[in-house]
Amino acid sequence: MTARSRLVAGLSVAVSLVALTGCQKPTPIVSMVSGGHTVHTDATIYCFDGQSAQQQNCRAPQGKTPAVLKVKPGQPVGIDVSKQVADNGWVIVLPGDDQDPSNDQASGTQDSHYFAFTPQLESSPLRVEVRMLDQGRSDAPTLGNWQFVLIPA
Repeated sequence: MTARSRLVAGLSVAVSLVALTGCQKPTPIVSMVSGGHTVHTDATIYCFDGQSAQQQNCRAPQGKTPAVLKVKPGQPVGIDVSKQVADNGWVIVLPGDDQDPSNDQASGTQDSHYFAFTPQLESSPLRVEVRMLDQGRSDAPTLGNWQFVLIPA
């Protein structure tokens, strides 16, 4: 094999890898709306078919930051999830200020695509997570996680 053919073969492999990287299957989108403002985000972690949280092989994009939504105190916030998330069941979680998950506040299991609530916003931001359940089982690891931060408008 000549140097030129090795170079061509190497470039072909590099181009193929770049093309494959750009073809990753997208995660479902979750949207949050309040007072005419809307933000959308993809998952911070998501398990596709054949993946599981137990095996730790789910997709977790690096450097993903929460979507930020400005909310006027007393205004309702709506959460809209895709059909795939709604069909699996999902919960809204307000993580506690510490790292102990037992201090998190969670809603009951949702099975429709839309849910609205009125957050208790004071002067500090409020973290909100949407977690997709494994076939509605709240006792199993979640299959997807979307993160938001609500800030007083």
